[in-house]
Amino acid sequence: MQIECKTLYNLLRMNWLRHPAIMVEPWQVDDYRAMQIESIFQRLAAEEIYLDRVSFLALAGETDTPEDCTEALLVDLPMDPSTHDKIYLLIFELWRRFVPEKQCLSIFCDELDQQIDLYDRGKISETGTIQDILDNLVVILDENADQGVNPCEAFASVSKLCAHDLETFLYDFIADQLDRHNYTYAAELLDDFKAYVQEIKWFELLHARLIAATDQAQLGLIIQEIMEWAKEQPDLEFNFELLSILALGGGKDLFLSLVKQSLPLLRTEDDFRDLLAISADFLQGLDYDSKELIVQGIVKKRSGIASERPFDHKSSDVNGLLEALK
Repeated sequence: MQIECKTLYNLLRMNWLRHPAIMVEPWQVDDYRAMQIESIFQRLAAEEIYLDRVSFLALAGETDTPEDCTEALLVDLPMDPSTHDKIYLLIFELWRRFVPEKQCLSIFCDELDQQIDLYDRGKISETGTIQDILDNLVVILDENADQGVNPCEAFASVSKLCAHDLETFLYDFIADQLDRHNYTYAAELLDDFKAYVQEIKWFELLHARLIAATDQAQLGLIIQEIMEWAKEQPDLEFNFELLSILALGGGKDLFLSLVKQSLPLLRTEDDFRDLLAISADFLQGLDYDSKELIVQGIVKKRSGIASERPFDHKSSDVNGLLEALK
């Protein structure tokens, strides 16, 4: 059995919770973690699989993963794929509860998905548990790298067993630590994962945010390096994030240069408004009150334009913004 099976059902449940109109069978999206043990055994019995705790533990003792356990149980019982998966999900939950000492990648990634989901929904008041599982993730990745596996491939292998986008979560989680001024922990996470993630330029942005908050004297150097990425890989969202960092204390010439790079990437009026807002914040940080008022005037002047309207790159307000930033 492919261990991605549990991932697919986690993803299906996650999508169903967001969009309840999706057509699903109840067993496909049930919360197995909330089930009573007796209910799990009863459901198995309904599929003519008769187990109790003792017999399950005996079977688990002869196998290494819930996937292997399911295959061993069903090897001589041909059945349709949906029934097979229904039984697998029940066996998986029994394994998670009864044999926690037998960790495997599918169990680990299922718990990682659970913690990410709770974190995203604001159900975790303290981040200790998620910190523990991220520590374990680093151990798994490091062990693979030590065995000669390409770091990015090691990360991708774990990521495909998660229903959530693991790299996006890490970015958001580290950004949250920076927002909370947890600079030491944010630095540790960046150091732990920088060798593994695919979109390294985004994590360098987080590094720049960390430097801006803790050692502004070093900010110029890392910003120069990131600016090269901005030139080579035009991306408006990335540029906006970088401009927001520069607004915290970057040089005026760098900010103006990046604004000029960003202007051709604007597609809608809303894009231009975002650029104006970041520019106003930058000027406010420099105490250029008169120039900030100029930018705010442009914002007010254009307030009646629909946000989704295509942006007019020939607008005189483009020059007005550039003049204010000089």
